Amino acid sequence: MAALKSETLHQYHSVHGVPLRARLFGAIRTLNRLGSATAPLSNWLAGAVRGPLGLSRRRPLPRFRRDNLVRWHARRPGSTGREVILLADSFTTYSEPGIGRAAVELLERAGYRVRLAAEGCCGRSSISKGLLDQAKAMAAAMVDRLAATDAPIVGLEPSCLLTLKDEYAALLPGDPRVAAVAARARLIPELLTEAIDDGSLVLGEALRGRRILLHGHCHEKAVVGTAATRALLSRIPGAEVEEIDAGCCGMAGSFGFEAEHYDLSMKIGGLRLFPAIAASSPDTLLAATGVSCRQQVAHGAGRAARHPVELVHQAADRP
Repeated sequence: MAALKSETLHQYHSVHGVPLRARLFGAIRTLNRLGSATAPLSNWLAGAVRGPLGLSRRRPLPRFRRDNLVRWHARRPGSTGREVILLADSFTTYSEPGIGRAAVELLERAGYRVRLAAEGCCGRSSISKGLLDQAKAMAAAMVDRLAATDAPIVGLEPSCLLTLKDEYAALLPGDPRVAAVAARARLIPELLTEAIDDGSLVLGEALRGRRILLHGHCHEKAVVGTAATRALLSRIPGAEVEEIDAGCCGMAGSFGFEAEHYDLSMKIGGLRLFPAIAASSPDTLLAATGVSCRQQVAHGAGRAARHPVELVHQAADRP
């Protein structure tokens, strides 16, 4: 269905032109980079223009962070070990750099030398808006960069990492490098679970006795499932992990930000996700793998959800 939607939008845009809002979402990497460079002014400006752009005034926007992941990583001392490439998606890099920092530190503790893939965009947002020619150009540039090494590729945002494994084959048919890149692309829970199991990464008792409620991203559930994420969280000593029985959180990328879709977005979240969170105790930890899901939980349920990697980082080698 997602592929059919993208192709339909692509054909529609070829006849009727591309709306400004779709162009802006398709350029999300550039917008996030500029927003980070000009924060906090950019955060005020984003709030001021969302009405004219057709974004809901009721929906909080992500906050650009000036202390982004790229700047933080550039200041770190060099490390040794096996190279791993961390796909630094737009939101982890420029809005939620703490997640990226936790990932880098965990990978280094596990014996990896982390290289950020922080240039360019995977093209996920362009695909979702039907900007397929733009997405093809982004995919080709990303493959050029990632094919230059044989190191494993890990990602924190499922929709971005899994675009390499799924949509790139359709966007770049006949390019043999696409299959090679896809084979090396893995969600970060897979590598971290292996490191815990072989003793490279040691977790402590900081979260013993805590209950963790997990909400998986739709892209993750549709393409590879949430087993790897559940396995990682289950490695936290003494933690009780339960996955919420819910479908989409209601955000679906930009969908929940769009004014005409806001009410439906919140209605979807209210079917199962919000009630499950409301029924949990206040000290229950909430985990969500997708940035959109975390935004929806914060807005619709009034609770903070954390990326699973942040919870593992909290437990890593601590009393």
